[in-house]
Amino acid sequence: MRAHRVAAIVAVMLVISTSMAFAQVWEPTDLWLPESVLEIPTASWFGTTGMTVIPTAHVLDHTDVSVHGHYIDFSGTDDWEGVFGANVCIYPGLEVGATVWESGLTGTGSDETTLDIKYSLDTPNLLDLGPDAPLIAIGARDISNEVNRGYYIVLSQDFTMDVERGQTVSATLGFGDSDISGSALDGFFAGIDFSPFDFARIQVEHDSDNLNAQLRYWWSEWAVTEVGFLDGDFGAGVSIYTGF
Repeated sequence: MRAHRVAAIVAVMLVISTSMAFAQVWEPTDLWLPESVLEIPTASWFGTTGMTVIPTAHVLDHTDVSVHGHYIDFSGTDDWEGVFGANVCIYPGLEVGATVWESGLTGTGSDETTLDIKYSLDTPNLLDLGPDAPLIAIGARDISNEVNRGYYIVLSQDFTMDVERGQTVSATLGFGDSDISGSALDGFFAGIDFSPFDFARIQVEHDSDNLNAQLRYWWSEWAVTEVGFLDGDFGAGVSIYTGF
């Protein structure tokens, strides 16, 4: 039932993004080009750069910062639960982040703050595989084990379908080991990131436990709104990108 619901959601997202394509016209400048959307690693809802839950092998550019906040309407509860965080690339390939989870998400009965770290290996040069080699990253979530500590390795490969229309596909496959058995990122996880147009991205994933999907829509190079479903529960949020 959950899988059928997510499939229907993805179809709706495609329709929405198509209508947006006819409604919005970009005005390219030296500061903002539509193609830039394809190069921005997106922030996951619960920590490091990634999709809805899973991390990807992408990281922010050096000194770039992303700030994100999301609310999720969980089944069986009357409240929307929030999660907020920020990521920064402090050294080329090395990204760190912090996330604040409201009590309804933690399982501990109180708000918690988790710390994350991810390092993207320079595989094209390190293994002499060339520029088309997949990206590989290793990382840790919730280092201090406030909610559910985990470690992972992940590979991501980008494919360009239509440069002029900004259509790309990125595939991600990884393996994680979490303290809570059977939870997200405890085992194999995978996801597909599809850009039907140069200002919208649809992301569908299996996080080892649940099937999730979302639509990200760029209003500018630095402001993104997101709507999606976490195991069938509706959520929405925003991400902001900047640097120093």
